[in-house]
Amino acid sequence: MDQKTLSALPKTTLRAGIIIGAAGAVAVILAPQILQSLQLGPSYSQAVGALLSVVFQLVTLFFLPFSAALIAGSLVMRYVGSVLTGAAAAGQAK
Repeated sequence: MDQKTLSALPKTTLRAGIIIGAAGAVAVILAPQILQSLQLGPSYSQAVGALLSVVFQLVTLFFLPFSAALIAGSLVMRYVGSVLTGAAAAGQAK
């Protein structure tokens, strides 16, 4: 990886964490309403309903912790990058 890619990685990771967190929060808030609105009468399959229910539960279960991990990882990458850059600059100054 080149230096430009490595310097942009924490920002990209932070954006991904924020987007996934927002999607998880929307899923937590709107999942009951979405599942209720999908009931289409007699043509509504219980299997499809159960599948969608499981998908929404998995999204709400995994998206928020994964988002927190991505955001924390971004902060760690930014900190380590600044420490390594400072150590490299101090090593070159000697």
